[in-house]
Amino acid sequence: TCALPISLDGAKLHLLLQFSVLPGREQDWSLVQVALTDITARKKAEAYLEYLGTHDVETRAFNRSFYVDELNRLERKGLQPISIILADINGLRAANDKLGHATGDALLRRAGEVFESLVEKPASVARIGGDEFAILLPGTDAAGGEAVLHTLAELIELNNQYYTDVPLSISVGLATSQPGERLEQVAKRADQNMLQVKELYRLQADSDRRETGAA
Repeated sequence: TCALPISLDGAKLHLLLQFSVLPGREQDWSLVQVALTDITARKKAEAYLEYLGTHDVETRAFNRSFYVDELNRLERKGLQPISIILADINGLRAANDKLGHATGDALLRRAGEVFESLVEKPASVARIGGDEFAILLPGTDAAGGEAVLHTLAELIELNNQYYTDVPLSISVGLATSQPGERLEQVAKRADQNMLQVKELYRLQADSDRRETGAA
């Protein structure tokens, strides 16, 4: 396979080069037939299939399969300590039920935009459930994890300034690995912390609805 830098219109071009020596010219290769086949479309299809194997199309975050593999990889040779953030979009089901799935899908895409801006390699963000995301932060202590949470809050606030119809709200929980602790357990602690925050959000939302109804 031969890859040329660009085609005449500036696009990356992939070519398959095939050649054969004509009969009777095998000794000196004085006459060779060369064929070039444009396989750019095939290469794009292969790259997209590879992308689908590790990414969530809706949010462009990594998918659960990648998350599981990355968790295992970090377990073996990750830079310690490792902080894990579990995040859950607040009100996604209600948005789907009351405003339609188009609104819920828009919230997911907005969450993807926020998470895409949040961290860089070797950190990663994966969508591990319908409205749940996991952020893996190798080589990050608890203070570093808190700093990421602060940045996340700022990014959500900024996102809501651009989209004023339905506010994006995310409950988060943070946990940092202790010496000898399995990362699966760290993820469970992060999830428990997230669920506590989620419950507080629900209680506040119920209180707000009661006050609005009373008014």
